[in-house]
Amino acid sequence: MNDVNEKLSGLKTILHKAQAYCAYQERCTQEVVQKLRDWKVDENRIPKIIEQLTAENFINDVRFTETFVRSKFKLKKWGKNKVAYELRLKKIPDPIISQSLQAIDDQEYRATLQHLKGQKSKETKEKDLFKKKQKIIRFLVSRGFEMELVMEIFKRNNER
Repeated sequence: MNDVNEKLSGLKTILHKAQAYCAYQERCTQEVVQKLRDWKVDENRIPKIIEQLTAENFINDVRFTETFVRSKFKLKKWGKNKVAYELRLKKIPDPIISQSLQAIDDQEYRATLQHLKGQKSKETKEKDLFKKKQKIIRFLVSRGFEMELVMEIFKRNNER
């Protein structure tokens, strides 16, 4: 009997700790599962805990994805490809990723790309224009912007 009470109080403690973890900052399901594993929670208990946290709205992958997309674009100036890649690493389903990426305003996205291009162009000391352009393109693509869009920005500015 004592063993059963101990297991129940342990589950409540873990659940409370997980709630606090989720309340501190927006988390996705995968992050919470990993944290529970880090805490050495029994693998059989993890689905029940996740289910409880989801039911109580401590975990919401759609809300997490929307926040992630917004913050990575606005604060870190990441392109859609990089944001999507990072979300896939967190095991967020593609339909949720696509839906959240559509929330990025196209004009703002292009303006950010143009700003980063100008900023990188000023920073790059390369004298050879072809090499300079290649460095800027590589930088923008590594930031997650689509190659077609990057090339369109260069063409619009009459740069070959």
